Amino acid sequence: MSEADDPRPVAAGSGQWGTLRLALRRVSPAAIFALVYFGILVYPLMRILLLCFPGWQPETPVLLLIMVGPLAGRLSYEWVPGRITRWLSALSLTWLGVCFIAFTLVAPWEVANLLLTLNPQPSGWALLGATGALAGYGLVNAQRLTVRQIDIPAPAELKGRRLAQISDVHVGSRSGRFLTRVVRRLNTQNPDHVLITGDLVDFRNIQEQELAALGEINAPAFFIIGNHERYVDVEDICARLKNLGVRVLRNESLEVGEMQLVGIDDAEAKTQVGKILPFFEPHADRFRILLYHRPDGAADAAEWGADLMLCGHTHNGQIVPFNHLVRRVFPRICGLYRVGDMHLYVSPGTGTWGPILRLGSRCEISMIHLT
Repeated sequence: MSEADDPRPVAAGSGQWGTLRLALRRVSPAAIFALVYFGILVYPLMRILLLCFPGWQPETPVLLLIMVGPLAGRLSYEWVPGRITRWLSALSLTWLGVCFIAFTLVAPWEVANLLLTLNPQPSGWALLGATGALAGYGLVNAQRLTVRQIDIPAPAELKGRRLAQISDVHVGSRSGRFLTRVVRRLNTQNPDHVLITGDLVDFRNIQEQELAALGEINAPAFFIIGNHERYVDVEDICARLKNLGVRVLRNESLEVGEMQLVGIDDAEAKTQVGKILPFFEPHADRFRILLYHRPDGAADAAEWGADLMLCGHTHNGQIVPFNHLVRRVFPRICGLYRVGDMHLYVSPGTGTWGPILRLGSRCEISMIHLT
């Protein structure tokens, strides 16, 4: 019997439809990347420039610079690590952030233009000015360090103890000079302990010299890895930190005076905290603090018996309106929360990742007072 004479129904997904669906599955990641890349990185700038200069006809070199330059600048450090390429990479990522700001302005303008037919050239200059003003503020805001004071109830023997949390400094995207500023500001707060909740480093081959400021912290410092340490040279990073006197906790429990510190390695799985914590016995006579990079697993931590959980990772969205997307993944996006009998504090981050910009968020050193 031939295929044409076969009375059996064609299986769903077979034949031409199956081939088409397979092709779409293969193409979709590249198509999504192209849509996001050109929609955010290329379209807003081109649209604003064409509104400002109606007769402008960009030549091929200019188009290539606008379309390919930022991506090539970011990848340059991966191809040839060095001071110049790292600077180019940081500049490219910051340019991406500026373009995202432009996109958030151009998109609603396009909708308004459909309804009202706005005057093109004044609109272009207004959009350009607004983009520049917001980007300038975001760049300045990313340099400012805010100290937030948080009170957490604790046993009487811990009254007055001061814990400093820094998170998401992102040395690589940020310079060693920025880390030095963080440590100097940290030391003015006279903490008893410093807790570093991941993403301290986000570029490969960040040398010990650039992290040397950590050796100047005037208190015992403890570190857990975040996702970016996993993405690069995590073992080398941990070795450098140990050389600088920082205690690295990797799926470990440690008694520190009247406290029990538990540090868990970052993982993509939301079950990581619930998977690792049962290996540790909660010490009933200690104030139990869990350090985990992401604000995941809080219910598991509370059930285990943690008194305080410290996290980072979210950056509080870093640039509005991106915070609305981040909140869908991490509903506890920033600040102090109560989960059962446990307090959870999610830092908005001490540095910035990618663009050196902050809009609607801040760079924070969190000072936790045990009261």
